[in-house]
Amino acid sequence: MTAHVTDTPDANPRGGGHRPAQLASLVQRIVQTEIQRGLSDPRMRGLVTVIGVDVAPDLEDACVRVSVLPAEFGPLSVKALSHAAAHLRRTVLKESRVRHAPRLRFVLDDSLKRAAALEAAMREAADADAAHGQDDDGTGPGAAT
Repeated sequence: MTAHVTDTPDANPRGGGHRPAQLASLVQRIVQTEIQRGLSDPRMRGLVTVIGVDVAPDLEDACVRVSVLPAEFGPLSVKALSHAAAHLRRTVLKESRVRHAPRLRFVLDDSLKRAAALEAAMREAADADAAHGQDDDGTGPGAAT
């Protein structure tokens, strides 16, 4: 017979184990759905995507990372989301079975923009290598002698 231990005795009873990850996933899904439904704030412009949610171990605070395209709408959209944070927190409470929803803090995440720029730079470098590489007959600068 094997004993199954869910939390250690000294672990935080509200934040131990997998609960922050589960809550983060739930918050991400609900907030993204609310954004898609549309918030009635004229500052919300462009394509807003929830990239991820980081929940504190005590489950009291959550950092919601968002990406906004085009990028020039990012700061205003984050302000609109921050203004709607209390509404979004109530929505998380209403649409889930959690007793306490974390306080939501929104930050702009430019990782998608950086990834796209890196991919473009790599593609450009590969194209440049191909243009300066071997000629069709194999006698270019990269040809073996």
